[in-house]
Amino acid sequence: MGNGLALRRYVLGVDGGGSKIACLAADENGRLLGFGRGGPCNTNYVPRREAQAALQSAVGGALSEAGLHEGQVALLCISAPIEPVTLAEAAHACGIERVVRAAEGETPRWAARFWIKERVGVTVDAGTGSLARGWAADGREASAGGWGATLGDEGSGYWIAMRAMSAVLQARDGRLGETMLSGAVLEHFGLADELDLVFRATQGLVREGSDAGAGVGPDSGSESPAGGIGAQGGLHFRQGVPGRAMTRDEVASLCPVVAQVARQGDAVATGILQEAGVELGRLGSAVIRRLGMEEDTFAVVPFGGVFRIGEPVMHSFWETLIATAPRAAAVQPRFEPVVGAVLLALHELGVEIDAQVIAALERSSAGLPDVDGLSNGEHSRLGVECAKLHPRAEQALAEEGFGAEFAVGPEY
Repeated sequence: MGNGLALRRYVLGVDGGGSKIACLAADENGRLLGFGRGGPCNTNYVPRREAQAALQSAVGGALSEAGLHEGQVALLCISAPIEPVTLAEAAHACGIERVVRAAEGETPRWAARFWIKERVGVTVDAGTGSLARGWAADGREASAGGWGATLGDEGSGYWIAMRAMSAVLQARDGRLGETMLSGAVLEHFGLADELDLVFRATQGLVREGSDAGAGVGPDSGSESPAGGIGAQGGLHFRQGVPGRAMTRDEVASLCPVVAQVARQGDAVATGILQEAGVELGRLGSAVIRRLGMEEDTFAVVPFGGVFRIGEPVMHSFWETLIATAPRAAAVQPRFEPVVGAVLLALHELGVEIDAQVIAALERSSAGLPDVDGLSNGEHSRLGVECAKLHPRAEQALAEEGFGAEFAVGPEY
């Protein structure tokens, strides 16, 4: 190839999941050149064409911002739950000839490993879904979770949202006490009452008018209007989105609302977040036990939107995990996993990830959106939460330059 030198100069790093997909373009010196993003890409939950369009949008955006064309890209490294055929079609459409898939958990590990002293032993992902992965000192690997929304995803944004919606219905029944989640959940989805929530969440149906004539659904006692039960239990519905219930990412969009209600002192919302932390701690603990790392010293890297909530997720998470591995330390991720994908791509090309590469990456990240993944305030708050869990908490806080102003409850 006559342009072989040009082909070796640029890589793309891609990381995606149930809510979004992100892509970074970089040169072989580690300089980040462009960023792009797209929607959900998990082909277990979204149509193949939708996932392909999301990936192509992210790649196209990164190339455009970097001023590159596809012929200049030597390699694309991706970590995303996209089926192989869809990935191959998207890569072909983008003109990318060489694609490398990173194993689950590798991109956050690489996004953290060059900025910490400890060996990265475990990463715990708490985004739309949830997953833990671990690496023993002898090279053995193990994972836990990642079983999907129907049978798993414990502690994830989706799981938190589902628990919150269930709590609203239980409060309606009188099985739970009053909770501010009731109004907050309905407002978030633009619904009138709990009945609307049930049918919108499960069947994609919304009531035709405010006088639908019932207070609860047909399977909940059929509180029918005067004159008996009609053909639909006295209810009148129209289809808002024909035959489609809420998507996984639509459900998970409720998670920040739960966090906000918890910060207002709601016991039910707080309890849900505490339970989420326990479940995420169980994921990490399972990996630790399987690898026999209970007495080892290593770093645990929590990442994803759920951990940005801070307390009470982080506290219950760490209490659960530290009971299994008392010598582990929680470490704040320096960058989002998409940066790890870039580093993996460079490594695959044979580039040594040295101090110069890291310095170039850090300098160039300042001008790109979503590379740090956290705003300054979010980054500081998550750092504080991790530092609280470190055996040298006060020293760790001081080294990171965090002051007392970040001791307040973290935002999502």
